Amino acid sequence: IVFLIGVISDFKDPSYVSSLPIPIVVALVLSRICGCIFFQGTKKMRVEHFMRFCSVLLLFIAAGFFSSSMHKWQELDVVGTWSPARERPWLNQEVFDASECCSDKTNRFFVLMRALLGYQDQPTPFELFAYLFYWLPPPAGGVGLGGR
Repeated sequence: IVFLIGVISDFKDPSYVSSLPIPIVVALVLSRICGCIFFQGTKKMRVEHFMRFCSVLLLFIAAGFFSSSMHKWQELDVVGTWSPARERPWLNQEVFDASECCSDKTNRFFVLMRALLGYQDQPTPFELFAYLFYWLPPPAGGVGLGGR
């Protein structure tokens, strides 16, 4: 309901509101079907395995958020000069460029990976260090490894 109110408030022309019921009904039906499939498929799954999988997935998502937040700090020149690119310190220069095959701006799969996991097609050492640094505490605490 909150998102629907946000969407409706963005409409400049009220005639667009008449097109909302179909996507809303389709979304409700699809969410019901996905929920049923999920619950039927996980009836025999042990909760322990499900929780471990979810915790590891959340750790990957959080590590991506952390790495993306470090990128934002770079753009704000907190870690050194960001713009122009030729004046960047080594910590803000790209390590490799995978934008030819794996662009996070044009390839839909990698756009999704950037949104979910913080994927970068041109990472900097600072972003890589941040991503790796994020992974130091979870194994020490036994998260996702069977520790309690």
